[in-house]
Order: sequence, then structure tokens, then C-alpha cells
Amino acid sequence: MAAAGARSRSRSPRTGVALEGLETVVVNLDRRPDRWERVQKMLSEQAPFLKVSRFSASDGSKMEIPESEIAMTWNTKHNALYGDYDDEKFTDPGVVYKMSGGERGCAHSHYRIWKMAAERTEPLFVVEDDATFDFDRTGDNGKFSGKLFRERFEGALREVPRDIDVLYLGWSGHREGNFKHMDWTPQKETKFIKKAEYVWTTIAYVLWPAGARKLLEAAQPMNQPVDNFMAWENREGRINSYVVVDEGDGDDEWAGGIVDQLDFFGDSDIQKSDGGDQGDDTKALLVEKEESKENLENTVAA
Repeated sequence: MAAAGARSRSRSPRTGVALEGLETVVVNLDRRPDRWERVQKMLSEQAPFLKVSRFSASDGSKMEIPESEIAMTWNTKHNALYGDYDDEKFTDPGVVYKMSGGERGCAHSHYRIWKMAAERTEPLFVVEDDATFDFDRTGDNGKFSGKLFRERFEGALREVPRDIDVLYLGWSGHREGNFKHMDWTPQKETKFIKKAEYVWTTIAYVLWPAGARKLLEAAQPMNQPVDNFMAWENREGRINSYVVVDEGDGDDEWAGGIVDQLDFFGDSDIQKSDGGDQGDDTKALLVEKEESKENLENTVAA
């Protein structure tokens, strides 16, 4: 027990990040106490080494969110370079959608967290309230668990470079071995992390203060749903992001990591304006052509 305690207090030799007591905020809507109760119980039982607090999320369906912080509309042209859209028009010239209340609320929640993180000296662990450690691992490796979460999280923190900005613990999309745009060669072989190019989801990520400041500088306003926005900033080289991989997460896997979403398709508070993988109505928030022309210049800025 003494040896384990010593390890738990140790810091990553590369970044100086201690897993024990890592400041962790859980994004949770006031109207979803059920989600907070579940995730709080899970974290206290399976990751008691984290210092967890609840973060009251912005409810985009009930509150006014400043357009100077989160845009009202967004253009698909960046995301369509990676997403599974069914027509070339989504890439060029792109299709303009109104962000749903859920998308704007989610984006604003993370924007507010970035402001907190930017003022810190240590990284901040951001977790959404539908995160889970209970999922089937890739490659017939059985079920994931809190024990494995700690092992692989610690391993990842040992491997991250000093100039890292974002570390995704759950992800889908393009990363090392599956690049479309980046010309990047790893400096050394890693077991727990891979360089990201363009990955989705904000289910769980570690954000360093410098990365938070870079995101805030770019978000004037945030002109895409938050995961698209973060992915594009990384793709363009303005932030430096990595993903954590689980054993079995190979280059042919589309999604992976050490955190999953509890019910991706069945229990979402966020309507996807472009339909997303959830199959939401793709026309409900579509901006008419006349209005698209007027807003296009503001919503496609890099």
C-alpha cells in the first residue's frame, strides 16, 4: 500500500502533472441531476484520486448566450473534410446551419471552462456528465474499468510532450496512422498516446492553461460546434492535441480511448444541427440560401 501511495502522488516526468488530486470539473445541466448523481458515484468509486467538482452548464434552450462568444450559425466546409456528408456542397461552398440551443449551450459551457483553465497554473480535467468507464474494449480485450483508467491515464501523462495543449481521453476521427492533412513524424514510439489531427467529442479531455488561452484567442466568436472547433484549431496547427489510446486501438479503429459516452444515441440533450450520427433532422436548422450568403463570410473564418 505504501508503494502504491507513492506512485499515486508521483508526477509525470515530462509535464509535471500529478494524477492524484487532479482538478476535475464535470459539465452538468441544472435540469439533469440524474446525470450528476450517476457520474459522481462512478468517479468516487472508480477514480477517487481525482478532485471532482460540478460545473453548472450553460443551458442554450433557456438562456441568452452572447453572440460575441458563440456564433449563431456555422458552416460545414471545415468539418466536411472529415465528416461523412452525402454531397460535395457540404465542403464547397459549405452548408450553413443555425446552431441548436444544445450546441450553443455546450459550446458556451466549454468556453467558460476555458476561461477558468486559462487563469490556472496546472491543467484542468474536463468531463461531461455522460462519461463512463464501463464499456467493451476494442480487440476482444474485455470490459474497461476504473483500474485500467488509472493505469492508462498515468501512462499517457508520462508520455505527453511539454508543449501539449489538449489530451483527449475519448475520441473519434483522425489521429496518428490515419492522417489526412498533417505531415508529422513521431519523435519516439509511444504506448499510451497518439498525435491527433481532427477528432470529435468533448466527453473527457485534459486542458493545459496555454491551450485554453489559444482556444479563447481563436474563439471570437466560436464559429462551429465545440468539438469541431477544437479539432479544426488542432488541424491548422494552432493548438497541439493528442489522444489517449487503449490497448487494441489500432489505426483501423474509428473511435477509441479510455472514456466512452454512456448512451450516445439514446440520451442526448444536444440536437445536432447537421444531423450528426444520431440522425437528427438535417433540415430543421438549415439556413435558407439568401440568409446563408449574408452570414457565410462570418461563419467560415478560420
